[in-house]
Amino acid sequence: MNQENDILFQFISNSVVLSELDKAELSSNIKNEDFQKGDAIVKAGQVCKSLKFVISGIYRVYKIEDGKEITSYFSYKSRNPFVASFTSLLTEKPSNETIECIEAGKLLSIPYSNWKSLYKTSLALNTFGREMAEFNYLLAIERIESLQYHNATDRYESFIKLYPNLLNLIPHHYIASYLGITPESLSRIRKSSIKK
Repeated sequence: MNQENDILFQFISNSVVLSELDKAELSSNIKNEDFQKGDAIVKAGQVCKSLKFVISGIYRVYKIEDGKEITSYFSYKSRNPFVASFTSLLTEKPSNETIECIEAGKLLSIPYSNWKSLYKTSLALNTFGREMAEFNYLLAIERIESLQYHNATDRYESFIKLYPNLLNLIPHHYIASYLGITPESLSRIRKSSIKK
């Protein structure tokens, strides 16, 4: 077993008990991948065929609407550590979003067909997969409600709570895109927040 695999096993073990056989099966399907800032993990129009797990780095999921980039979410080790275009992954249709590396890092990659096969042979991994699906559903509802029902200041404050480490690590226009506001509005909100 290598150190990167152990990070994934520890994450999964926070939810379920992995047997040594589960770990061996996972290890035989994992590939290590290195990405540099600006690399595309999945491009819009490609079919996403693998589930990836963050070992290091920061990744941004976005789509382009009317010529503007709209950031859906960020993935890094301590928040949203699984990286995929989930709609494409589940439907096997081309992605309508791009996943970009915005801080160089490492990902563990498992072909999704292999991951699904593990569901059939491991009760622990099947349970973990269901729990992750439920967790991602709740994240999606949280995101939708934030955009529909909260004002820009509330969304900014929520962003700070959800992604406390990102504010000083990534370009602010990505954050503005995530919040659904202009960079100028973000600047005003940040100044107002500092004065409080």
